[in-house]
Amino acid sequence: MQQQSKLIFRIYALVVLLELLFIYLNQVQLRWFTKPLLMPLLMLAFYTASVRRSGTLFYLILAALFLSWCGDVLLQIEGLFIPGLVSFLLAHICYILYFTKTGQGKKGLLQLKPLVALPVLLYILLFLWLLFPYLNALKIPVTIYGITIGTMLLLALNTKHQLKNQTASLFITGAILFVISDSVLAVNLFAYKHLLLSLVVMATYSAAQYLIVKGAISNQDR
Repeated sequence: MQQQSKLIFRIYALVVLLELLFIYLNQVQLRWFTKPLLMPLLMLAFYTASVRRSGTLFYLILAALFLSWCGDVLLQIEGLFIPGLVSFLLAHICYILYFTKTGQGKKGLLQLKPLVALPVLLYILLFLWLLFPYLNALKIPVTIYGITIGTMLLLALNTKHQLKNQTASLFITGAILFVISDSVLAVNLFAYKHLLLSLVVMATYSAAQYLIVKGAISNQDR
């Protein structure tokens, strides 16, 4: 099973590179062959690499990846931004529940050093404030989404001292990259559209999901 998952992760990396190439070449139609493949590949890699294929934590990761896949597909269709946003919102809620449940019974970084939360809170508030003039009717849904991704990052940070250092580092790095991806996506959608930003969004998003999945696999070994 480990060999199978390694092969799937390699295929995932190849599809990510193709997706980035198609973004660079502005091949919108070809992206329908790459982008919708990403999350199913991670789901399959996670399933084959898992030593425990049951329980709440296992299904929360699969649910988060499935909902992310829904978001990937919906955001490629014009006029379905809100359903896509809701899909990713629910995916982040799955990650929030995962990080909360996996660290139960131990004090995490936020309990030991509460001030660590301050930079995250300031970043989310400042980013939303700067983005607000461009949001028009989307102010409320984007604000809710921003609060949700900030919460996801905080709970990922809190896995420090609750889980193995390697596992927590994977979760934290993945969560940070996810926030970067969503932030750059918002700028690209609402404020300043540029090819480079589109590439950054996909590169950080695909890396974030990969790292969180690797963390979830590592977490099963504790």
